[in-house]
Amino acid sequence: MPVDPSPSSSLSADYSRNAAAYAREWAPVLHAMARPLLDALPLRGARRILDLGCGTGVMLSDIRAAAPRALVLGIDRAEGMLRVAKQTQSESVAVADARQLCIRTRSIDAIAMIFVLFHVPDPTECLRDVRRVLKRKGRIGIVVWGHDPGAPGASIWTEELNREGAGPDPREAAVRQMGLMDTPDKLAHLIEQGGLSIVKVWAETMSHRWTFDSLLGYQLACGSAARRLPSLDPDARVRCERRVRERLAQLGESQFDYRPEVLFAVARSN
Repeated sequence: MPVDPSPSSSLSADYSRNAAAYAREWAPVLHAMARPLLDALPLRGARRILDLGCGTGVMLSDIRAAAPRALVLGIDRAEGMLRVAKQTQSESVAVADARQLCIRTRSIDAIAMIFVLFHVPDPTECLRDVRRVLKRKGRIGIVVWGHDPGAPGASIWTEELNREGAGPDPREAAVRQMGLMDTPDKLAHLIEQGGLSIVKVWAETMSHRWTFDSLLGYQLACGSAARRLPSLDPDARVRCERRVRERLAQLGESQFDYRPEVLFAVARSN
């Protein structure tokens, strides 16, 4: 079988490769920040719910609790993420591509897209297919980043990686579409381009306090620093990590606070 060279394929391979670390270091942070969406979705009476881009399945049990009578399905393109999900979740999960859903038209009551829409090369096309599979008056809930200052210490990593001559982040721009949806107005416009009707769009500033160990664990496993480090030879990598550790250890406790803006939207299929 030929290898798919697309940005989406590379992204899926990256997430699959790092799925265990992602589940340990990053998924719990995202879970807490996405939780307000479920309170805004009318899930209690839903019969079929799709978690589109479910990753390691961290939201599936929350969806089940909110809709105890529903059939809940999680789909993701990254097989490694779904293997982790199967270890901890009882809900059904399947490998599928958000760009073209293999789901019957007008068959889903509600869809959650949590921190995933900006990874789709053509978000408008994706939302049009979401509209296709939603029942009339069905709802979709979306979570994306607004203003994101980056995790604490991100600038330290950038400085030290540049100092050693590390290559750029290899993740392609096609799967980093945050700029299309990083304000409430942009997000609302994108959703309407997809043929959906806005019910509500809002922003919240969320908060997470890292510890030294949890922050370093996240940065060595997920994110831009983790993707740039392999471009260094072993000696340069050791030097870079050592200097970053020394500089992070000098940060005060309050400097481990992470306070990104998170955008939420609920939309309806007509």
